[in-house]
Amino acid sequence: MDIPADGPTRTPPIDRTRELLKTAQEEIYKTIDGIDLSAYLWQPSPDKAPSGPKSVAAFFFSSGWDNGQVSQFAPHCVYFASRGMLTVAFDYRVSTRNGGGPLQAMADARSAIRWLRLNAVELGINPGKIVGVGGSGGGHAVASCALLNGFDDPGDALDINPVPNALALFNPVIDTSKTGFGMDRFPDAATAKAANLIRAIRPGLPPTLIMHGTGDRVVPFQGSYEFAKKASKKKNQCRLIEFEGQGHGFFNFNLSFERYEATLMAMDEFLVELGMIEPDPDITLGADLM
Repeated sequence: MDIPADGPTRTPPIDRTRELLKTAQEEIYKTIDGIDLSAYLWQPSPDKAPSGPKSVAAFFFSSGWDNGQVSQFAPHCVYFASRGMLTVAFDYRVSTRNGGGPLQAMADARSAIRWLRLNAVELGINPGKIVGVGGSGGGHAVASCALLNGFDDPGDALDINPVPNALALFNPVIDTSKTGFGMDRFPDAATAKAANLIRAIRPGLPPTLIMHGTGDRVVPFQGSYEFAKKASKKKNQCRLIEFEGQGHGFFNFNLSFERYEATLMAMDEFLVELGMIEPDPDITLGADLM
């Protein structure tokens, strides 16, 4: 059957994460090589804000260091702002938009954590309660702030500590060896080896929550498993939650609200245990998102 050429135009589906990004306050946290990198901030409402300085959840979107959208974690930001935190979605350099890669992502994440601490008074935050959150390549970038040294941009305030006080990671790139992910995206094998987080495990790391699907065909689950095992042996607090049979990005709001909710509640419980937020949320998860 022929389809009429001039039929009614279909309205494209709403990308709810991009719509939620419009509710944030945009600030430039870094300018490098003529590129402005934005931070999108959500403040808790007055009735949800704590009496003292707020905890912070700093989000870094999923990527293979080639693409990704800063709006990805907007639903998480809205939720944790409703729990009394300042939440921030940070953009960072990726290859398809501004010639970035893993080294640039790592440097940008370090700049972002430093930016929060440098502006702690203006933002009304506790610089000792910063949670770094990331997915895939963004997870590697923010975790590298805690595990690695020497991946800074020269223009950074290097006297400011870039280490988050806790980490929450979604199917993160942990192993950058040939059996992991992304070795070919580094300038050479030696640099990829230096950026391998499993090799950098030591005592005294920030408390870490990892959520990873066992069926991930992009970033192997084995990397998260080995990291959690070795980190625990070094007396670090590291919790791995396995999502049986789930693939890469299983936690995304636009993919499955059920799995999004499950991972969100796991992160909520983790932050309550750390004293970052108070227990017993009194809102319905989907109320601000639907």
